[in-house]
Amino acid sequence: MFTGKRGHEYGYDDSSDPDGTFRYFGAGQRGDMRMIGGNLAVQNHSIDGKELHLFEDVGKGFVRYVGPMVCAGSETQAGVADIEGNRRKVIVFRLVPASDVTDDIEFEKPADPDGTFVSGSWYWDAPLGDLRRAALSLPPNNAPPGIAKRNLYHRSETVKVYVQRRANGICEGCGSPAPFVNKAGHPYLEPHHTRRLSDGGPDDPRWVVAICPTCHRRAHYSRDSVEYNASLMKTASDLED
Repeated sequence: MFTGKRGHEYGYDDSSDPDGTFRYFGAGQRGDMRMIGGNLAVQNHSIDGKELHLFEDVGKGFVRYVGPMVCAGSETQAGVADIEGNRRKVIVFRLVPASDVTDDIEFEKPADPDGTFVSGSWYWDAPLGDLRRAALSLPPNNAPPGIAKRNLYHRSETVKVYVQRRANGICEGCGSPAPFVNKAGHPYLEPHHTRRLSDGGPDDPRWVVAICPTCHRRAHYSRDSVEYNASLMKTASDLED
């Protein structure tokens, strides 16, 4: 849970980049900022299974909830004054609203916003261990402006394909074979995010399962959806642990 003032050098500015990312200035009011404490928690929130929420300080002791976020990397910016006026290096996180990437895990996405990224063969052809390492990796730091969202989409695609390959054609919910083979020749299973990004859940394979369409609908719409989803959450955790 993080609070910042829009446009303030110790807060965030959501209009600084054309891709709509939030630039959140890290913690530390004196001297160079370091990747420790709260700053480290922001960077590692996905791999730590932690939710990331942003609030705006609107003054007079009030805050406005901005929404759940996903960290898409950070950069170091020099020459920013601290509270004593001394110039120092600061950490600037690039945060993407979780609503922008919620459906990337669970639904097909033919291309990223600039139209250049299409799910390619690398995701399906790379050694499973390499794909898993990519799915568990931290977002890259010091990426050029405008690339943060694309990096996030790449990570989401990696997670999505990794869990399908991990399942190896067997539903991780009911244990039945995939109901059919899709046009690309892969067993058809649907990735399910046990902690939806729209609820602040982390984009990480330890929270995602590959299940058949029936189990997927059960996880979302059945009378026992809460209990069933909890069992899927444990399944994903057990598989990765």
